[in-house]
Amino acid sequence: MPAAKHPIRERAPRGGDIRAVSRDANLLVGAQAISTFGSFITRSALPLLAILGLGVSPIEAALLAAVDLIAAALISQFAGVWIDRLPRRPLLISADLARAALLGSIPAVALLLGGVSLPHLIFVSAASGACTTAFDIAERSYLVGLVPATQLRRIFARLLGIRGAAEFFGFGVAGLLIARIGGPAAIGVDAVTYVASAGLLALLRVREPAAPPQSARKSIRHEVLDGLRRTWRERPLRPLLFSGAVIGLYFGLFRSSYLLFLTRGLALGPEAIGAIAAVGGIAAFSGGVLTERFSRWLGLGRSLAVSYALVGAGLLLVPLSPGSTPLGMAMLVGHQLLSDGFETVWEANQATIRARLIPDAYQGRSNAAFEGVGIVARLSGIVVGGLIGSSASGSGASLVVGGLAAVLVGLYLGISPLGRLRSIADLSESRSRSA
Repeated sequence: MPAAKHPIRERAPRGGDIRAVSRDANLLVGAQAISTFGSFITRSALPLLAILGLGVSPIEAALLAAVDLIAAALISQFAGVWIDRLPRRPLLISADLARAALLGSIPAVALLLGGVSLPHLIFVSAASGACTTAFDIAERSYLVGLVPATQLRRIFARLLGIRGAAEFFGFGVAGLLIARIGGPAAIGVDAVTYVASAGLLALLRVREPAAPPQSARKSIRHEVLDGLRRTWRERPLRPLLFSGAVIGLYFGLFRSSYLLFLTRGLALGPEAIGAIAAVGGIAAFSGGVLTERFSRWLGLGRSLAVSYALVGAGLLLVPLSPGSTPLGMAMLVGHQLLSDGFETVWEANQATIRARLIPDAYQGRSNAAFEGVGIVARLSGIVVGGLIGSSASGSGASLVVGGLAAVLVGLYLGISPLGRLRSIADLSESRSRSA
């Protein structure tokens, strides 16, 4: 089968003006930084509001923690279809404003009624999780059409690095805000950040390509399946789908077991845990800064495999830590440096490969396919971690499973055809051989 059947499109700036493209890329990064900063405040304030303010049971707390992922899993594929059908900029602005309204309802209700209820928190968590999924898919799809192919990895790395910096400052500010003004008002601050993000997105000026005519649309079910088939047809993307599923499982296991292991297994207090977590934000930012240099040094495929394996190796340091000794603390910090730093490298490289292989018209559905696989895997990891991690020893076992899985998949990527790629340009030859 000739390679010309699925040509790789050379993407050019939509408006033809490099300065306009750079300006819009900076606005997108700025909007992401502001909204991500706020989202980390809510990630701290929402569960604390439920646990301390409402006295929820462990099962109710678990439901609140998972409901956003459940909503994201349900909406992701449908969101991908609409993102390919409609202009993406208005969708980004709408998702930000919707999240602002949802989160703003918490301090409003608390002020008017003297408190909030668990059903209200669950609804807000689910609906804002669905909006966040739609936003993330639309943002990545918009970037791919905006930024020239040669600059994609740098922009992706920059975006991910900024998220790391927002994590560092967001978690730090969250504790102060919750202590000073309370959980509902702290969540209100997050709502304001989404309004600010929408304001920056409203300033985007580079014109998008025309959306496909309504007459060309088919049923949503048909377009979802068409997007999945289009993604699966690209053989270099299959290892990335598999690795995305494993990294999702990794994060699910981490989410359900990490804090339990640190508090019950290692007897660490909130201050120590907070300081360790802050290192992860710095590491992610540093990974974004160094991604381009590291990837050029090792080559595209090897940097993808090595960074993935190091993410898993970092997690293995946690259950091996002897606790609050200097060595133990060094190992916990080492986990943050390796896992968060190299996750940025892996994510930027695999996002660049996906952007290169999938045409603009399929970007929303292809990104939704990857998002859906990762979400389902994350939910599975939370369930598995909950089943085997109800004790300190069980939570340590969950972390070992997640770390080993990531290391093994990193080795698999290294020996796969994808691991032999030197640069993004080599994908054309790889596709010719696999066609």
